[in-house]
Amino acid sequence: MANINIKFNNKDYLLSCDDGQEDNLKELAIYLDKKYGELKKDLGNIGESKLLLITAIQMVDDYFDLKKKKNTKKNNFKKIKIKKKKKKRI
Repeated sequence: MANINIKFNNKDYLLSCDDGQEDNLKELAIYLDKKYGELKKDLGNIGESKLLLITAIQMVDDYFDLKKKKNTKKNNFKKIKIKKKKKKRI
């Protein structure tokens, strides 16, 4: 296990991760801190817990949007493959 220091909301945290995942964890922490900072700027200081919750909800919403787009593209690709197979049979 590796330990790394990250900064979130101007506070330092020591986190552990699997060896070799240090850069990935740093990148994720930077992204989270950026999202959190943007919301804090837009919404004001409504409390760390509430801002963390809103940040998490926005990130999960982004994730679900991407997942939905991926599944739509995957389904469209399957439909194209089926049409292509049908044309080959004719």
